[in-house]
Amino acid sequence: MTPDELEALRLRLSRHPGLCGKEEIQLPAGMFPALPFPALGPAAALGDDAALLPGLSGALLLASEGMDPALVAEDPWFAGWCGVLVNLSDIAAMGGRPVALVNSLWARGEPQARQLLAGMRQAADTFAVPVVGGHTNLHSPYDALAVAVLGVAPGPVLSARAARPGDRCHLLVNTRGRLYRHYPFWDAATQAEPALLRRHLALPVQLAAAGLVRAAKDISMGGLVGTAEMFAEAAGCGLELQLEALEPPAGLSLEAWLTCFPSFGFLLAVPPERAEELRRRSASHPELLCADIGGFQAGDPGVVLRAAGARCPLRPPRQPLTGFGALADL
Repeated sequence: MTPDELEALRLRLSRHPGLCGKEEIQLPAGMFPALPFPALGPAAALGDDAALLPGLSGALLLASEGMDPALVAEDPWFAGWCGVLVNLSDIAAMGGRPVALVNSLWARGEPQARQLLAGMRQAADTFAVPVVGGHTNLHSPYDALAVAVLGVAPGPVLSARAARPGDRCHLLVNTRGRLYRHYPFWDAATQAEPALLRRHLALPVQLAAAGLVRAAKDISMGGLVGTAEMFAEAAGCGLELQLEALEPPAGLSLEAWLTCFPSFGFLLAVPPERAEELRRRSASHPELLCADIGGFQAGDPGVVLRAAGARCPLRPPRQPLTGFGALADL
C-alpha cells in the first residue's frame, strides 16, 4: 500500500457513518455524571459496553416506558422528566427501590435531544437515581424516547396479583399539585423539594416491609379508574369503587380526577385489619391523601362503580383489558 493509498483509506474510514455517528454520544456524555457509583472505581464510569452496578440483595425488578410521541414533540423537557418518574413509580409500586436508569433516544437534532436529556437529568438528580447508559441518535427522522429502570425489592414484593377478595382498596396520592399545562397530568413533583419526593418514593417499600399492604398498582396513564381495572384483572376479582369516597383537589372535577395521571399515586390492596395502621403511618405525610375508596370482591374481574346507592360495571363482564389476568386464568 502506497502512502497515497493509505491516506485515501484513512480518509474513507474517518468519514464512515458508523464512526462519525459515535460523535453524537458527546451530548449525553456531557450531561450526566461520569461516575455514578464511585465506590466501584473506573470500571463503573459511563461509556463502557455495559453499566457496572453494585451488588444487590433482594428480588430484581425491571421496568421500561416509551413516551407519547406527541409529548416528546411538544414538551421534550417534561417528556424526559416523565420518562424517569413513571419508571421509578413502577418500581415503587412493586415494593422496590430504583437502582439505575438507561434510555434510548432518537431525535431530529441536538436542540430536541438536549431538552429530553435535561428533563431526564433533572428527574434523576431529584430522586438520586443515576442514568448509567443508553442509546443516542441525533439524525433520526422522528423524535422518540424510551427509558428503563432496574430496581430491587428488599422485602415483600407487591404484586398486583396478590390482592384478595375482602381487601380494602386505598388511594395513596399527593394532592398538593396542579394540572400540568393542558395535559391530564397531576403534577405534584416538578416544583416540590427533592428530599420530600424521595421520602414519598420510599414509602411503598416501608409499607410492604411492615406488612400493611398486600398488593399495589401505580396509577398510570389509564388514570385511577383504568389502573383499578388493570388491578382487578390481574387479581382475578372484582373491585368496587365508592365514588363518594373520592375527593378531587379543589377546582378539579371527579371525572378529571378519575382519569388524570398523578405524579405520585398508588392503589393499595390492604387487609382490613391493617387499614388503621396504614392510615396512622400515612398521617406523618400531611401532603399525602390516604383514603379507603372501595374493596376487592369475589366475582368476575373488573371495576364496579358505586354512587348514591346505584352501582354499575365499568366495562362488560369478562372482557379482558390488557390480557394479563390472574394466574388461574392463564
